[in-house]
Amino acid sequence: MTINLYTYIIFAAVLLILLLIVFGIRYKRTHKSSQQLAMILKPYVRDEIKDFIIPDGVGGLLEIERLVLLDQGILLIQTYPISGNLFGADFIDEWTQIIDGRSFKFPNPLRHIRTSSYALKILAPTVPIFCRAVFTANSVFPKGKPDEVSVLTSLGDDLQTIDSSPAITEKAQHSWERILRIARKDGQAVTRGMGIDG
Repeated sequence: MTINLYTYIIFAAVLLILLLIVFGIRYKRTHKSSQQLAMILKPYVRDEIKDFIIPDGVGGLLEIERLVLLDQGILLIQTYPISGNLFGADFIDEWTQIIDGRSFKFPNPLRHIRTSSYALKILAPTVPIFCRAVFTANSVFPKGKPDEVSVLTSLGDDLQTIDSSPAITEKAQHSWERILRIARKDGQAVTRGMGIDG
């Protein structure tokens, strides 16, 4: 009976170590891609808020991952840590991921980002809302990607087209302030101290 107890303890310890290694690797990859994204965005960002909710315009709420104030308007970003060969188009319900010879379906990410964009347009009707679904893992779109989709390696180039739009700094700032007044984070109004970089 004592041998079995020791065997279980050793097995549990090995399993715990393996889980810690796997989660450590995932955290490292996520943290690295988050840093890469921040570096790519840095030249464009005037202000930023992450992980908050806004009204969806039809009686519900929407979660927004990242919103960036630019001189040219407001940039909405939703990231997806999906790797492999990806296949998708603007208006199909499911996209396909092929990795290690296996195929997986996932919902079209443009639906969420466009719904979020419409809700933001209600709050900021006078400024452009730019959208980017950004795939942050090692992903490739062999048959081409929709206009509002980026991978980390293409995001800098994709942002250049936004940067070439006319600057509307004052209008964008006014709309940004309105969004901050309405947005909620952790059940509270967003303030500069809790909304930026947090």
